Amino acid sequence: MSEEKTLSARHIVVIADPYPISRAAVASLLRHSGAVDEAQEAESGQGALDLVRRLRADMLVTEVDLAGRGDGVQLVRQVKKLARPPTVLMFTGADDPAVVAACLAGGADGFVHRTASPERLVRAVETLAAGRSVWYLREHAGLVPEPGTRPRVPGMTAREQQILGLLLGRYSNDEIAAELHLARQTVKNHVSNVLTKLGVANRRELLARRDPLVAAL
Repeated sequence: MSEEKTLSARHIVVIADPYPISRAAVASLLRHSGAVDEAQEAESGQGALDLVRRLRADMLVTEVDLAGRGDGVQLVRQVKKLARPPTVLMFTGADDPAVVAACLAGGADGFVHRTASPERLVRAVETLAAGRSVWYLREHAGLVPEPGTRPRVPGMTAREQQILGLLLGRYSNDEIAAELHLARQTVKNHVSNVLTKLGVANRRELLARRDPLVAAL
């Protein structure tokens, strides 16, 4: 019996990135690490969608912004409508809470900031392939909007955006209180408001749910 894997058993990933060097580096890393069997590259959302369909890829790794602002999130929505939708990992330099929320709402299964080490990216791909979600954000100072900026998550205040960013980073209420210098009860109230506005019952559902959570995002 041949030891070669059948097509259905192969782990095929499509990397969507507008920058040739970046996407080639990610493809090479994933191939040589053994995390995937085949890695194909696409520079646009349409190109990635076509490849996912043709190859029946089981994973898509994409930037938030491809040819235009936020079109990577639109790509996620498109592939999640396929009859055989792939697991989706957002690999991006963007880390505003509104961006993270949009990725989650769009149906992304994982998020890794580009400050991650190559080893962490490989582990994220392996973890997602095993059916578990991954949300690795940069240091949280980079997740908090600058003072005076208007909230960009529809229906959320700037403070709730901050709370959302930390929730997605798996911070506990006590850790959020320490990070933002707030009373624990105040944090508890904010967390409750955030979960309610996203339409989820608890933190576990926030992190695990893969269907769109906020239609407006």
